[in-house]
Amino acid sequence: MMRLFVYALLTERVFAHIDYGQAALDDEILDLPGAPAVPFRMFSGYIDVTPPDQAAGTRMMFYWFVESQTSPENSPLMLWTNGGPGCSGLSGFMTEQGPFRPNADGKTLSLNDHAWNKLANMVFIEQPVGVGFSTVKGNMMYGDQQAAEDNRRFVVGFFKRYSQYLNQYFYISSESYGGHYMPTLATELVKAGVDNFKGVFLGNPLTYMPYRNYGQYGTAYGHQLLPKPLWDQYEAAHCRTSFPVSDACSEITNKMDTILAGFDAYALDFPVCKTNLAAGRHERYMMKRMIQRAESAARGESPALEENTYQPCSSDYATVYLNQPAVRAAIHVHSDAQWSQCANIDYSAEDVNKPMMPYWSALLEKTHLKMMIYSGDDDSVCATLGTQQFIWNLTNAKQDDKPWQPWMFNNQTAGFVTDFNGGQFSFVTVHGAGHMVPATQPERSLALLQAFLSKGTQTAAVGDVLV
Repeated sequence: MMRLFVYALLTERVFAHIDYGQAALDDEILDLPGAPAVPFRMFSGYIDVTPPDQAAGTRMMFYWFVESQTSPENSPLMLWTNGGPGCSGLSGFMTEQGPFRPNADGKTLSLNDHAWNKLANMVFIEQPVGVGFSTVKGNMMYGDQQAAEDNRRFVVGFFKRYSQYLNQYFYISSESYGGHYMPTLATELVKAGVDNFKGVFLGNPLTYMPYRNYGQYGTAYGHQLLPKPLWDQYEAAHCRTSFPVSDACSEITNKMDTILAGFDAYALDFPVCKTNLAAGRHERYMMKRMIQRAESAARGESPALEENTYQPCSSDYATVYLNQPAVRAAIHVHSDAQWSQCANIDYSAEDVNKPMMPYWSALLEKTHLKMMIYSGDDDSVCATLGTQQFIWNLTNAKQDDKPWQPWMFNNQTAGFVTDFNGGQFSFVTVHGAGHMVPATQPERSLALLQAFLSKGTQTAAVGDVLV
């Protein structure tokens, strides 16, 4: 049994003076409108990620960096990006694991008791460029390799500006389409020789479209939301392995979609649109559009999107807050564009359909990175069932002696864990969590992050986790 003993996080910190360079100090946030007083420093601004064959300043990536609440000079550094593709990392900052939550007035912020910067220095990025406050000049060809190279240039640029963190462990994290962003970026960072890069922390990933498709409908059936006769039709038509999706399977899944229209496919047991439980709905809407587009491309059809009943919630406190002129000035925004959670970018459908398993296998074979894939088991769109289609047969991943062991939080079974390769690679389920684990199970999310960070050798800043 994996037991997490999560010790009380420090409520007070001993202030440590970190000597930042002038470029970093120019980005320091000194007076964030509507924010409560906090015992950590924050920085935001732009880092140039322009490829060497283009003019400097062509691609500028916006970031927001918050120090750890517990000893920033010793805590690890973690990068976060949201998925989509095309959704802003500030969405995660404001609605998932950032230090604040926007209030209903759109002008003030409250503290998030389960912020990840309780354990790590966190840097949130808006990528690909053209998303959120990030800017791009001219036309862009968006895709996995472009994103990985730009994100690698961001990491290199960040460490030039914040060289104090070069001796601290560095991790990358994401969710959803992060299933593509993370293994491709990890590959780039290894190639670039980023020595302090130590691992990947990834939630509910999209890894391979056929597995995702089966995971969605198989999870709904497992929740007893679909009738057996319709599921029998699905099985008889071999829809589990149909890719591109056949006409027969499309007809069957359309019937299933009609039945499931009253549920939030990304968090089946949660209210459909309750403001405080609806974090990330813009990102989820973008994923729905991306899935439709990718499936059309796989069939050789026009990428025109079908209408669907899934729409984001109307209330969006983060958007209201971030578009205030005083806020934009405080966080050093240079763009005139209005901030939105997601941008409708023309991302490569071929890349969306590409299997990511070879990247994971290569990372397991060629590196010593610590990697954890966690999965909220109430999500059907990037479902635990879909992830299990590849996780058990992943090349170079040897199961440890005790697979599928429960892990505990607050004396309850919080999910299950399987370690591979002596704990180098882990697959963990988070019971009762939807697509956005930090939003739907924030306490378990923070406990899981603590467990992941403590698997390395740098444990002093994150507390004790006994496995």
